[in-house]
Amino acid sequence: MKETGSKKGKRGFVFGLLAVLALAVFFAGCTSNTTTTGSPDTILQEKAAFVTAANNCTDTTATITDAVGTFQYTSTANCTFTKTLVSLNASEMQEMKTMLEGKSMTCYYAQGSFDPRLVTSLVGGIEYCSGDLKDGITNMMLFTS
Repeated sequence: MKETGSKKGKRGFVFGLLAVLALAVFFAGCTSNTTTTGSPDTILQEKAAFVTAANNCTDTTATITDAVGTFQYTSTANCTFTKTLVSLNASEMQEMKTMLEGKSMTCYYAQGSFDPRLVTSLVGGIEYCSGDLKDGITNMMLFTS
């Protein structure tokens, strides 16, 4: 079955937007109870500090604002990780905002086994998570395939 031009265009747009979100999350960094908006070096340092704390199952929260929007990352003493897309930037499409803003996903892991892709990628490691954010990301991926 041949796809129409509008279907191809929509899929291409969603794929491009997903790629931009993934790159933005890659540069998002975290650390204990911080809010970060800064240079890529600062964000990478904050991300490394958050990953270390999460790997040790330390109570940690970080809010990161990057080119795409604001993300909140939380790790707890019982090895639970929560990722929330607080808000997308004003320039993002309303459909994306409706699908992802304010949504969260929760992931459980063993101490010493935190998957750093959870903070360096939009989709990496989410196969072991659950929640509205995971559902929204999965739906976006389905539209692009």
